[in-house]
Amino acid sequence: MNEPLLQPVVRSRWLAAAAGIFLALGSIPAQAEIEAVENIRLAAERFIHHELDITPGDEAVEVQIGRLDNRLRLARCSKALETQFPPGGRRDGNTAVQVQCEAPVSWSIYVPVTVERYAEVLVANRNLRRQHTILPGDLRTKRIQTSRHAGSYFEDKGELVGLQTRRNIRPGQILGQQHVTQREVVSRGQRVTILAENGSVAIRMQGEALENGVLGDRIRVKNSSSGRIVEGEVLESGHVRVAL
Repeated sequence: MNEPLLQPVVRSRWLAAAAGIFLALGSIPAQAEIEAVENIRLAAERFIHHELDITPGDEAVEVQIGRLDNRLRLARCSKALETQFPPGGRRDGNTAVQVQCEAPVSWSIYVPVTVERYAEVLVANRNLRRQHTILPGDLRTKRIQTSRHAGSYFEDKGELVGLQTRRNIRPGQILGQQHVTQREVVSRGQRVTILAENGSVAIRMQGEALENGVLGDRIRVKNSSSGRIVEGEVLESGHVRVAL
């Protein structure tokens, strides 16, 4: 005599289900064929790889499909198993995939999944003092789990070299947007060249910066000859460009 199938259970929240609780809607005939637990796990795995666009051999993402109780006895689905993220489900870290069947018996189960993302991020190679202009030798890479890192980070040295530190940085510290700023090009009180342009006409005059400025900032400068105060854009050369 065939062993009877598990009886239906009441639908529960997916987070609880991820710990091993499954949902089954409708009655399951005693003679029905059983859906293999491995088929359910494979359906969840295929869904995750498709949704997150994970290719074979991708070292940037690691997926772990949780174990299911081999004693689960769910009726074999007459069609392909349906899969989706539960409402409000995460795409990284500890999450779950809802696997369900509509016929011949309606049932649903949540498969626990862990998705870890990795990246080679830039960290300080040595102690960096506040207002230090970053050089290539100041940086090295470190592999981290990005899903467990709350702050921002950089992966391309070209994005960091030439920037200036906002604070002291210790060796091995991950560098994020909060740690750096554009290099100060002009300092308050510095003598600067004021460049006034209008089409083909360009006039240069000497002036004094009344504010600190990084590349692209608009700062006030004082014309040394006329004493007039004007506002202009800080250029990479250290000149301040104003409109005629």
